[in-house]
Amino acid sequence: MLIPSKKTAEFVREITSQCFSSRKDRINRGNFFQGFYESGANDPTNPAFYNKIFALLDDEQSLLYSPVSLRFKITDPDLPGVLSRQKGRAASTRLRNDFRKVDLDTMVSGVVEMAQVKGKGFIRLMYAAEKFNPTLVAPESMGVLREDHPTLDRDMEAFSFKTTITMWQVRRLIRALGWSEEEQNRAIDKVKVYLKLEKSDEERRGSAMQVTVGGMYPFQPNSAGPSSARGMADWLTQPKPSLSPDVEQQLLELDETWIWDDEAEDWATFQMVGEVLLLGRFQKINLLAYDTLTKQSSPYLKAEHPFREFCINPVNDPVYFWGRSSLTNLVMIQEAINSRIVGTNKMLRLQEQPSRKFTGTNGVNQQALSRYSKPNGYFVDSNPNAKAEIDRIEIPQDLWASLHEYERMMDDSVGVPPVARGKNEQGVRSRAHAETLVRQFSPRFKDKALLVERSVEGLGGLALDLKRAHDAKKIIAWAPLADAGVEAEEPNLLLPPPVKGLVSVSFTFADLPEDVSVTVDSHSSSPAFSEEAKQLTFDLFKIGAEDAGDVLEHVDAPDPDDLQMGVMRRQQAQAEAQKQQEAMKLLGKKH
Repeated sequence: MLIPSKKTAEFVREITSQCFSSRKDRINRGNFFQGFYESGANDPTNPAFYNKIFALLDDEQSLLYSPVSLRFKITDPDLPGVLSRQKGRAASTRLRNDFRKVDLDTMVSGVVEMAQVKGKGFIRLMYAAEKFNPTLVAPESMGVLREDHPTLDRDMEAFSFKTTITMWQVRRLIRALGWSEEEQNRAIDKVKVYLKLEKSDEERRGSAMQVTVGGMYPFQPNSAGPSSARGMADWLTQPKPSLSPDVEQQLLELDETWIWDDEAEDWATFQMVGEVLLLGRFQKINLLAYDTLTKQSSPYLKAEHPFREFCINPVNDPVYFWGRSSLTNLVMIQEAINSRIVGTNKMLRLQEQPSRKFTGTNGVNQQALSRYSKPNGYFVDSNPNAKAEIDRIEIPQDLWASLHEYERMMDDSVGVPPVARGKNEQGVRSRAHAETLVRQFSPRFKDKALLVERSVEGLGGLALDLKRAHDAKKIIAWAPLADAGVEAEEPNLLLPPPVKGLVSVSFTFADLPEDVSVTVDSHSSSPAFSEEAKQLTFDLFKIGAEDAGDVLEHVDAPDPDDLQMGVMRRQQAQAEAQKQQEAMKLLGKKH
């Protein structure tokens, strides 16, 4: 896309408006699915007695992704040597630890849940203060120029991210741009004028707050219930953020629009508050790649943007960018479950307190009926033909059969049978039988898990590029002297080798070859794959295709680096002992 040098603000505003053309419809659809996911009913103030949707999708999310054993593998296919392998191990360990420091590994669980409910979710990954700065972004906060294109690449041409910031954040943002004091004051005055205009537009204000406050976009009840009264606890609906009126008066919508610049062959970032263009007013930069200290863009992040998509139900015919919610096939079944449970509870209640029929009486008032219903109660009527009868309610023996059938339908729709959740299937007699059932259901389920794994790999690749651009800290890899070559460092008394004969090799993320690949090691991101991958590792070890160090690398062992060094020490001791035995044998033959 060719970005004009004049009237840039008008151009960016027009592109941003086009990106958010379907936002209102997506907000309504997302709120509907979110409400059903959390309450099991269309009206959150009247939640379902048994929310099967939440229980089932929560199980599915845990099978699709687990942060417990997530490990990355950094390899160079062109240089498969020992030193390259040791560098990849050390770099992947550092990357994994950095993920955990900012809870980025657990944030993926939230974005997978978001993709289940709303069709798609995003993680915005930036780097600030020498660490990752991740943000969970819901699809309502994103807009794309072409919804018939499946991903955020250069062919998308443009996309936009909407959030809310305070006036203090606007001031910090303007100061960071490096403008003159006069330009800063002029921009702040324009933002203040826009802030007054926005407060007068209550309809626009309400729409913005509904979507942006709280991060998880809480749904709103369809009707006001008694919980809105003073002193009453609202426990039926999802908790909603409560902001001070003074804080609300300071909130402004910030549109961050990314446009592919054909001239620079890179993304250009523009930030606008209302009609005020802040970032991109005087200079076109890629916000992800630009370093405010050096005033230069990193080559490692050229043509990159900070958003990574997660979609487990893509729509390919026709292509629809926002994907498909997992609740689409479940809402009607949940409604059927709700109706069945309500009807069953009414029958059980009538069986507990059945209706009474009085015949031949002069009339029964409520006081007499209440006295009659109590223990040792009695009823007296002057008519000798009067009698009282109880309507017996017969409960069918297979009353719950239809409910169980509805549950089976829902399990089949999602593709997560009871055996996948650790529950015993009827007719299963042995472990081998259960493992067979797991293998039969897993191909359909693993398709979704593989999509999540690919997205996690994309997130790991972006994290590695950010480390290359911003992290200059040294990483130490240990390798034998013969394999280290010219990169071997002089022995340091303060840094003794973990194993005799190893030398240290210091490097940074930027020293890694450009074509290294980042993958999820041994499918460790998904429990659907992990056990199978672990069993394959042990099978390879049995036939000698892998050694003990390889096994420790591919399974979730505690402190794997220390264990691997222990394996190397034992292997070295065994080799020395074998040499001594051979020397003793030769000495015995000479005598």
